[in-house]
Amino acid sequence: MFKLTPLTAAVLVIVSAQAMADDSVSTQDQVGTANVADVKQTLAPFSTATQQQLGQGNDAAAKQDTATSTIEQNQVGEYNAGYAEQLFEDNSKITQQQTGSFNTSHASQSMGAGSGEVLQQQQGSGNFSFVYQDSQDGTTGQTFQFGDSNEAYIEQIQPGIANTAVIIQYGTTNYATAEQINHMGGQIDINQTGTSNYAYGDQRNGDGGNLTINQLGEGNGTEIWQDGQVGSEATVDQIGLSNETVVDQSFGENNTAHVFQVGDLNAIYADQFQSTGSTIALYQTGTGNTHFTYQTGEGHSLTATSVGSDNKVYASNWKGPQKGGQFGSNQSATVTQTGNANIANFTQDGVGHIMTTHQTGTGNKTTVSQAENYNELYFDQNGSDNVLIADQRGTTNLAQGSSNGMGNSTAFDQSGSDNQAYTTQWGNDNQITVKQADTMNVAYVTQGGSGNIANVDQSGMTQMATVQQVGTDNRATVLQQ
Repeated sequence: MFKLTPLTAAVLVIVSAQAMADDSVSTQDQVGTANVADVKQTLAPFSTATQQQLGQGNDAAAKQDTATSTIEQNQVGEYNAGYAEQLFEDNSKITQQQTGSFNTSHASQSMGAGSGEVLQQQQGSGNFSFVYQDSQDGTTGQTFQFGDSNEAYIEQIQPGIANTAVIIQYGTTNYATAEQINHMGGQIDINQTGTSNYAYGDQRNGDGGNLTINQLGEGNGTEIWQDGQVGSEATVDQIGLSNETVVDQSFGENNTAHVFQVGDLNAIYADQFQSTGSTIALYQTGTGNTHFTYQTGEGHSLTATSVGSDNKVYASNWKGPQKGGQFGSNQSATVTQTGNANIANFTQDGVGHIMTTHQTGTGNKTTVSQAENYNELYFDQNGSDNVLIADQRGTTNLAQGSSNGMGNSTAFDQSGSDNQAYTTQWGNDNQITVKQADTMNVAYVTQGGSGNIANVDQSGMTQMATVQQVGTDNRATVLQQ
């Protein structure tokens, strides 16, 4: 058997190590005063580092370790600094360009393999950017900043797989952060145009997360977390002045949240606490609209739409003057408000409740409470200063109705099972009260005119009541036991 002597083996090791580094190429161009450039390439076939600096006080450093890496840094201006590092990379690429003054860039790709890529471009003054990608798998991090005093961070750490984070900012004093941890197929996009916008991001423990933030205007904020995740998705679009959004999506699975705000001074806070399969879609147009929501449990769904000014939706047990929220499992709520100063407050607790309300006009109010199992409420209010109060307890109760006019009020109080109440109002200052207990009672109430009052109180089984009022100041009371 052929056997190498120790001396021959040592010579071969030295030759092979030299061959490993043969493809490494470095080019540095510096013009100006006090420029510094530093390159280190180790065991790096195909590696290339190109650094160009023009101006005063520039500093650039590039480090590549083991892989098919490329680093290119281009700096023009004053006090620019760049730093790029690629460790155990494969198919890696870092490109950083800075034009202006006081710019800083930092990019690092660590354990690598696959098609990791970082691209940062900054133009203006006082910009700062940072990209860090760790254990990677097909990651991409990109930052574009045009304007003044912008900041952007992208951080993609932990195992990864097919991650993407993109930040684009135009304007002045924008700030953006994106982070992905323990993610698979995660994606974060942040776009900001305007002045003093803020966006955060964050995708926590991973699996198919998706996060998009777009802001246009001034002084808008946004925060999305997405905590425990599994197939999470959150999309926020804000256009206008001083709008804010916070979306949480707590401990995960199949979560979806969409927030869209156009106007000024609108606010949305959305949680989905311990959720499974929860969905929130919110849309606000106008000025001073507010929505608070909170979901916990399983399979919840919430849709809220406000168009106008100073409309409020209170569906949170931690925020707002009226407590509310969705608790239990498989709840569904849809709230639509058009006009000004409308208020909707609701609480769902139990299993399988459905609530759909529409309010159009000014100063309308809805307060709904649903408990136990499979209760349903459908109600429309059109006009001004109309009031709906509904309290449903028990199982498979149904309340359905509408109010058109001014100052009308409807109150439902249902307990027991399989009770049904149907109401219709048009005119002004009409009042309906329906109270149902026990089983399978049915009430129909119709009012047209003004100042009419109807009271229906049913208990027992299979009671039936029908009340019709047309005109002015009519009174009707029904008691069935």
